[in-house]
Amino acid sequence: MSEFPFPTPLYPGIDVDANDGSKINAVSITFMAISFSTICLRMFSRWWTKIEFGTDDHLILFAAFLTWIYSAIMIYEVQQNFFGQHIGKVDVVHLTSFVKALYVGSILYPVCLTFSKLSLLALYWRIFRVSSGRIPVIVACAVNIAWMTAAVLVGIFMCVPVQGFWNPQIKARCVRYPVFFISNEAFTIALDIVVLVMPVYFISSIKRSLSQRISISSTFLLGLVVTVISCIRLWRLVHAGQLPGFDPTFDDVDAGMWGVIELNLWVVVASIPTIRPLIGKIMRDREETKKSGSGSSYTYALSSFGRSYKTKLGRSKGSSLPSSDSRDPLPIEGYALSVPGKSQDSARY
Repeated sequence: MSEFPFPTPLYPGIDVDANDGSKINAVSITFMAISFSTICLRMFSRWWTKIEFGTDDHLILFAAFLTWIYSAIMIYEVQQNFFGQHIGKVDVVHLTSFVKALYVGSILYPVCLTFSKLSLLALYWRIFRVSSGRIPVIVACAVNIAWMTAAVLVGIFMCVPVQGFWNPQIKARCVRYPVFFISNEAFTIALDIVVLVMPVYFISSIKRSLSQRISISSTFLLGLVVTVISCIRLWRLVHAGQLPGFDPTFDDVDAGMWGVIELNLWVVVASIPTIRPLIGKIMRDREETKKSGSGSSYTYALSSFGRSYKTKLGRSKGSSLPSSDSRDPLPIEGYALSVPGKSQDSARY
């Protein structure tokens, strides 16, 4: 076997000396930093608002950890295995290492996605406490776990025996890995839409004005940005499969890069609703401070870092803070949404 067994396929417009490695590194580091900062902000929100650390937080921490491993694999591929360069520059040893890392990434990918979605579904479980809201959450969890299990098993046994995936000298039966990746992404898009749109139905029933319901829904629908990213990745996977010749170290660059963006943004999307109570508390603190400074009938005291506060009302004993509807506190305050016709079971999230 020659040292460089695969020549770079030639076709119109190709640059045989192209190197997109720096682009992959920049994207990976940037989005790892974004997701890490979001996780830190989520943890700070839990601490400052004194909201209980829940299952959704444990799940997103696990998802984030695996996502950073996936992103680190992409950087490793660039630094060690010529990822971003044409295959004609890659020797047998590095090509084998590249394919092994690709194999690990194909298994990590569905796990990262699913645990981020399960974190968001666990958050729905805390918010929508009525039974009619929990049934769709249970079904969505079951479907996502089933998809993850199937994707992981197919990824592990993409070749039988497994070593045949990275060792062409072993006679093995293999699925076409481009087809596997494309089908994975297609299912991902469908599940994304189901998980992200689910809260809109319940929010449409809460006892709030239309503008407030739109505002609350937008917190969850921001996640549709990730679905757009998934569509772009699917398009790049299809495009890579249509290129002539065998050149995975270069043809798979866009798919790998968009995969890093997708996974890290899912960590961000699953965390955005948990940051809303923090924003709400900051807004209320500022409002109370303004009222206190303008000679309002009640005074506001804030301890160090705002971890505790108390309100003294210049009215009858037992009166509460003004609210547009005391029976249905805004989700921005960290309580469960109440649905008409159901008993309110408040739960901070």
